[in-house]
Amino acid sequence: MIDKITSFIPEKYFVKSLKDNTIGQIKIAIVREVTNPLIIRSTDPEATITLRMSNDTEVVEIPPRKLKSKEKLLGLQLCREFKAVDDSVRYNIIDGKEKLNNVNSALFGDTSTKSGDTAGLASRVIYDWAYSIRDVTDITDKLQHNALGENGTMWNEAEGKQRQSLFLTEYVLPETYFPHFVTIDNASPELFLHLLFCILNQHRYGAQTTTNASNMNNHIVAIGFDDFEKPINSYTISKAWHAKYQGKDPEEPTFDSISSFVQDKMKGIYGEKNLVKELQDFLTLVLNLWREEDRSTLQSVYSSAIKQVDEYMKEIKMVKK
Repeated sequence: MIDKITSFIPEKYFVKSLKDNTIGQIKIAIVREVTNPLIIRSTDPEATITLRMSNDTEVVEIPPRKLKSKEKLLGLQLCREFKAVDDSVRYNIIDGKEKLNNVNSALFGDTSTKSGDTAGLASRVIYDWAYSIRDVTDITDKLQHNALGENGTMWNEAEGKQRQSLFLTEYVLPETYFPHFVTIDNASPELFLHLLFCILNQHRYGAQTTTNASNMNNHIVAIGFDDFEKPINSYTISKAWHAKYQGKDPEEPTFDSISSFVQDKMKGIYGEKNLVKELQDFLTLVLNLWREEDRSTLQSVYSSAIKQVDEYMKEIKMVKK
């Protein structure tokens, strides 16, 4: 399986030992498509996080942690499935540095804050901020909700009158698109696969995920690689899109038009030589691993990753040999 991966991305952009610190970056270009109302908010429960890009444009902004945290959480679940993490590890609860000895922590980074046993692993994957293409006024809507009582109405049985438990929530609407970039370095092919599994199979983001259904599809539209990270991100994509239509009516963005726009920008900065060719074949190869009834190939990927992480943790003396 790993030989197939390195036929798409040259082996020089991966490391054999996780202790290696070499040049070489892999950048994943994603178009994140909202498919159900999505809540992206900060301290204000009624307002979506936004950024004013110009006098005429204010776009929706998604901080990196709101995307990374959901994918890292799925990664922990995947590691449990393949015995690649200690059973006692819970999300953001690492009880001692030896519990950092797992595939998910090695990729996304983690910290043990146990008294007398503190330690941390830096993340090998960096998440960009995500910005919408369209203006916030075109892609959000506020809805009023109420907190019903046990009888299913607003009636307060104790006081014998109507309660005023009304609140507003602003949602990002379906068919909203966020160009986004994730960069990984100093990772093995196995850790790279783990990241792809997390991106392609996570579909629930934002607030109230225990109430709302899946609300986002992640489409990988390009993968670039080079010795150094290239200066392309969601902000430059959104800004370039608006600059393209300055002074004239903007094109109604669609998945195809935005994907093509991102691909053209990636090609312009990486060149065709440093982009994954036959990208759909590569993604089909990755996704088909989950469609096989026999999980032996997946298990071998995670078993190899476990071995790499364990060797690394012993080399840096974070766990005992």
